[in-house]
Amino acid sequence: MKLLGVIPLFAFTSATVLPRALDIPTLHSLASPYPVNGSYSSPSECAYWLEDVKRQGIAAFNPNPDQYQVFRNVKEFGAKGDGKTDDTKAIQRAISTGGRCAPGSDCASTTVTPAIVYFPSGTYLVSDTLVDYYYTMTIGNPNCMPVIKATRNFTSGSVYDANHSPPSGGSGWGSTNVFFRQMKNLVIDTTDVAPSVELSAIHWTVSQATSLQNIVFKMSTNPDNMHSGMFIAEGSGGFFSDLVFHGGRYGLNVGNQQFTSRNLTFENVNTAINLFWDWSWTYQGISINNCKVGLNMSSTDGTGAQTVGAVVFIDSEIKNTPIGVVTARNGSSLPDSGGSLILENVALENVQVAVLGAKNTTLLSGATEPTIIEAWGQGHSYFTEDHEKTVFQGSMTPNQRPESLTVDSKFYTSSKPKYEDLPAFQFLSIRSAGAKGDGKTDDTEAINRALVLAAASGRVVFFDSGYYRVTSTVYIPPGSRIVGEALPVIMSSGEYFADMNAPKPVVQVGLPGEIGRIEWSDMIVSTQGAQAGAILIEYNLASWPGLQPSGIWEVHTRIGGFAGSQLTVAECEKTPETEIGQQNIDEQCIGAFMSMHVTPPASGLYAENCWLWVADHDIEDRNLTQITIYAGRGLLIESTAGGIWLYGTGVEHHSLYGYRLVGTKDVVMGQIQTETAYYQPNPDATIPFPPVAALHDPVFSPGDRGLGLSVVDSEGILVYGAGLYSFFNNYNVSCSQTDSTVDCQTSIFSVQDSNVSIYSLGTIGTTYMVDADGEDYADAVDNLNGFIDTIAVFRSYL
Repeated sequence: MKLLGVIPLFAFTSATVLPRALDIPTLHSLASPYPVNGSYSSPSECAYWLEDVKRQGIAAFNPNPDQYQVFRNVKEFGAKGDGKTDDTKAIQRAISTGGRCAPGSDCASTTVTPAIVYFPSGTYLVSDTLVDYYYTMTIGNPNCMPVIKATRNFTSGSVYDANHSPPSGGSGWGSTNVFFRQMKNLVIDTTDVAPSVELSAIHWTVSQATSLQNIVFKMSTNPDNMHSGMFIAEGSGGFFSDLVFHGGRYGLNVGNQQFTSRNLTFENVNTAINLFWDWSWTYQGISINNCKVGLNMSSTDGTGAQTVGAVVFIDSEIKNTPIGVVTARNGSSLPDSGGSLILENVALENVQVAVLGAKNTTLLSGATEPTIIEAWGQGHSYFTEDHEKTVFQGSMTPNQRPESLTVDSKFYTSSKPKYEDLPAFQFLSIRSAGAKGDGKTDDTEAINRALVLAAASGRVVFFDSGYYRVTSTVYIPPGSRIVGEALPVIMSSGEYFADMNAPKPVVQVGLPGEIGRIEWSDMIVSTQGAQAGAILIEYNLASWPGLQPSGIWEVHTRIGGFAGSQLTVAECEKTPETEIGQQNIDEQCIGAFMSMHVTPPASGLYAENCWLWVADHDIEDRNLTQITIYAGRGLLIESTAGGIWLYGTGVEHHSLYGYRLVGTKDVVMGQIQTETAYYQPNPDATIPFPPVAALHDPVFSPGDRGLGLSVVDSEGILVYGAGLYSFFNNYNVSCSQTDSTVDCQTSIFSVQDSNVSIYSLGTIGTTYMVDADGEDYADAVDNLNGFIDTIAVFRSYL
């Protein structure tokens, strides 16, 4: 199918079919819609709706919700943005005011102090590091991008620091627990700083549910400069997209467990990407021009062992750059599968060496004239046809890409909308529509009325910051556009969602049989208390040829572990010393039936940077105390027509599985990530949720742990990076710590009667990396890659 460009969303709405209990707005009410959110700027090239809408967001579970300020315009805190005044202190006041969670403080993390720190257009001079606080969305005006410009006397390590080190040293927060933050629509300029000063524009040591988007980095062009666009030391990410780097020693100087990065442009950078460690990183849509080196992944430790685990690099171009990729892998390098690399659909022009190996050995020649690398790789491969491991380095057969997933041979991608061309009156505030968002009031009816009205009238629903308690299903009709402020939460509550034998959706996108598309971004769906029958998101909408797929960007599910969830350390602290079975399960800690279900009639869904998380610890607790929350299933995809894109998604700590694909086709995934529930096998995967045949649940033996990824009766499944992790045995981490005892579970990835291709499959704590049609493949010990085990290519055939 050919995918169209940007088209007015409401042009594709089908005749809206509504739940019977919903009060349908009359034609008269459509002629008199809810009040506009508030006054807005006179039309100008710099007008931006987010700056103009009425401020009504609240922090529902903050100790002082009536006084706490969510939206902070930096100019209201004294910043001038005139390019002359030092705005450092004023901006820092905007970030920190209100008793927020500071790095290096007693606050390890929290959800009760969300904030948007907003930069209107202007040039903001800073002479010291801007220190980010927990749960902060730093947003600029995309129509006239604000510039944060470091002054000549700037000597700090980074201009903007998302995980600032306290004076005592170390990280401000544990790098694997830095969740819920964004930066977008900004220019970071270090060109006035001396080239000899070693600094980064952004220090971004973060974890899941974080993002950078639409940021321009301007750095020194001195050949010997020491500037970096972004520095990431560690963490468990993650996603960023739509970044442009000009100048600098490094565009990216990074290391992290797993990451997806899309649509990055590097111009006149010494080394575009310096990757000094990872488990796996997927790069998509990268443009490198006039640099010295494109990607350097040759980092080694003091013993000579490679520190980069795996890289997938696709749908990209390298031009006017002498060396495309530098790798340290050779026939004798360690660890055994370290430095795994896959290149697919990479265009070269005026590149002398495409891949440079150890001791300056040319592994793949470059090209002067435009040339395409269809597929090239190095590492270990397994194919179900021959069952044996192959150690390879060279050209390979590329994936057969379904036409339904591509545009001009590249996989379809779509950036999170900014709605920068819409005035404020085109946004319908959910609070102006009658919802309270206070975490106490039943907001179901007000939300449903507003969603139907907005879809019918072509307006965007703006969920002001808050917690919107619902006691029955929220219905999102075709044609909806929804955007949240500081990750507001729809939170299910009550008996309607409490029966695991009669599960019901909390948020239902379309009804089975409806055709159309939606756009939904920057929100969280959660549960409150015992909700054993809650399906947090049910997606039903079908697409048709020529229709742009629906988009869901940074829409997360969060089950337990936060203020107001009634699933915290006070109610659900872990009990590894007690043997748990069906007879003594704590039913008050059964938080959800399923996080997300893409049903058989559905098709045409694009999901980016969505994290489906069952809390393993209490976010509000200063010690991040571990808790036991039960949620049955992660993401189930049963779409018979397929056409599904998942980029930078993660599904963690569900009982039965993370990702389950059944009877579907044409699905592409970029760097998925799962974690097995920490409490398993106490109880095992079937408790408290026995497998349901109608949902095609896996069949388990007693004592089994849940699966990370499971594919059944499906075809055209392409995975560009997968990290499937099993760290614990009943909260004991020893089962994943040594090479000889990787036995937290026997297998974590299962494929049955399916056509699947995976580049960069990484597992932790599992004896075998693959179970294909009942046979074990890839002993983890044969694929060691530091702490993780890696296969560069796995393919199963029908």
